[in-house]
Amino acid sequence: MRRVLFYRLYDVVPARLAELEKDARAFSRSRAWRGDAFWLATDNTTDLFAMEYFRHARNEEGGALSAAGFLRMLGDETDAIATLYFLNDAAQRFHARATLKDDENPIAKLRYLEIRQGRLPSGMPIEDVLAARPVIKKMEGEPITFYPPTYRPNPYFRRDKPGMWGFSLKGIRDFAPSFLEAEAEAMRIYRGFRQLNP
Repeated sequence: MRRVLFYRLYDVVPARLAELEKDARAFSRSRAWRGDAFWLATDNTTDLFAMEYFRHARNEEGGALSAAGFLRMLGDETDAIATLYFLNDAAQRFHARATLKDDENPIAKLRYLEIRQGRLPSGMPIEDVLAARPVIKKMEGEPITFYPPTYRPNPYFRRDKPGMWGFSLKGIRDFAPSFLEAEAEAMRIYRGFRQLNP
């Protein structure tokens, strides 16, 4: 059975739903998804399946629910991490609460997360719950390895880059302030190598 992530956003001001939907569409188009592409249903949704999904979700969870969706994954952990960071950003921008339910996540502390305006209920940033291990994006040619801010294999790995996401491919290593930026830059480099060596 494929791993499925269920995500929700609560308490978004209704006047800002169109802006949230626009952000969700831009995020969905911004990266290549190994499994299903990210989608989000709201009160404004016109797609029949998404409308019904949102109606059932709101009946279960109440009127505070502003947006809902799910993502079926094909073994690429970066799809889950990207979704987590989108929800984190949305929770901050829209002064909302976000939840992510991931029953098949191999790390127990990541099976259910709640984010309130960009922080966990304890007040910690989401990086504090991420495993301190590299995440590998499986590509057709060479895999791309991402290193979360908590990854510290030796004292020289980060040097002057604390709190940054690292990535490496084909012997190139670099850092970016967020996972989404690290992934975007790594993919640009990967596509560049593919153009040079078709």
